[in-house]
Amino acid sequence: PGFDPGIGSVLSGDRTMLNYAVLPDLIALAALVIVFRSMLRRHAGDQLDSWLLGWTFVLLYFGAKLLDVGRGAWENAIAMIAVLSLEMAGLAFLRAASRFDILALKPAYLTSWTLGLLAYTACAIWNVQSALPYLVAGIALTTGVTLLNFSVRASRSRRNNIFSLVSAWILALTLMVLVFFHRMEYGIDLILTWLYLMAAVRCWQRFRGQGAGAPIAVGGFVAWSAVFPLMRLQQAYEPTLNIQSEMWNIPKYIVAIGILLTFLEAQIDRNEHLALHDPLTGLPNRRLLEDRLEKALQRAERNQTLAAVLLVDVDGFKQINDTYGHAVGDAVLRAFASRLEGRVRRADTIARTGGDEFTLVVADLGQTRGAETLAKKLREDMDQPLTVGELQLHVPGSIGVAVYPRDALSADALCVRADAAMYEEKRHVKPTLRSGVER
Repeated sequence: PGFDPGIGSVLSGDRTMLNYAVLPDLIALAALVIVFRSMLRRHAGDQLDSWLLGWTFVLLYFGAKLLDVGRGAWENAIAMIAVLSLEMAGLAFLRAASRFDILALKPAYLTSWTLGLLAYTACAIWNVQSALPYLVAGIALTTGVTLLNFSVRASRSRRNNIFSLVSAWILALTLMVLVFFHRMEYGIDLILTWLYLMAAVRCWQRFRGQGAGAPIAVGGFVAWSAVFPLMRLQQAYEPTLNIQSEMWNIPKYIVAIGILLTFLEAQIDRNEHLALHDPLTGLPNRRLLEDRLEKALQRAERNQTLAAVLLVDVDGFKQINDTYGHAVGDAVLRAFASRLEGRVRRADTIARTGGDEFTLVVADLGQTRGAETLAKKLREDMDQPLTVGELQLHVPGSIGVAVYPRDALSADALCVRADAAMYEEKRHVKPTLRSGVER
């Protein structure tokens, strides 16, 4: 078959030794599996288990090539292990590159689809002549992928991918046509091409715009999918052309480089986000706030507009922590932050700058009362109780407002004025005012 020149198609006589030519690829893939295993231990999620599983199947494929030393039943058995390993790797990559976990939808549908692909492949390798097994495999494939796509459509957070559904139907129909013309071996190449092309599509949908790694991985998957028909054409029309098997294996390493680069870039982005954001609420931290405030003041000076700093402090937060514990206190801070976020524009910034302290930077104000109006709305919001689990908590806050250039001309001075205004308001709040909690 045309899936690999090292299995089945170039056996010209009995061989009794291992195919040592694949040892470099075997060692390289083993190292790659170790790398993904290490990543899986350090970073759960991102469906890393599927990437690891995919490369493990590719490693098994090279292991089968190492044992490709016989003819007859042995040759067919090794060929089946090799091809099924590539197909299972393609399925694992397809799951890993998807935006959602396919297994979490309908495992029975995915099983039907997978068994249809594998059954067709096994029948083709063992040269089964009856059309019935191929027909059953085609029905299982089509039914499974159709139900699976309808499950995706039914999910509120997922859109139905028409391309994958139509392409799967075309695949099943073409496989049946090949059975009619007794060219089932071409179906193996078609299945492998479809799997790796769909992995390229899913990879592009999930990782595009995330850096250089995504295009490299997508290009590698496209090249990998093209290997199977190109190898078939080369064997049919240029059988004397000697193309080393290493050339056919290059796309595998391009995919590996792209995926590793994608995860490296994602890790760098996560580290940068953690350096500039509060881990509890996800809001910008003081470091990012300072940069945003400076830019807001520069824009206000350039456009002859106003900017404001609103300092919000949660009243009675220590009592909540002491009464209900830190878990409830953390939940209160997250809910309080969400309430504040609901009042600011996208152009504005809200940051957590202390344990129970938040700072808002409002840019491009047309008039001073705009900041006062926002503060009034925030106070009205804070008068409403917060729901945290089964608790209804009154969590008021004190707000200090400072406007540029009326109150100060620099970022530090503006924050000092806002802080002073906030503590002035806090002094006028009675100790018992909404500081209690109720169930």
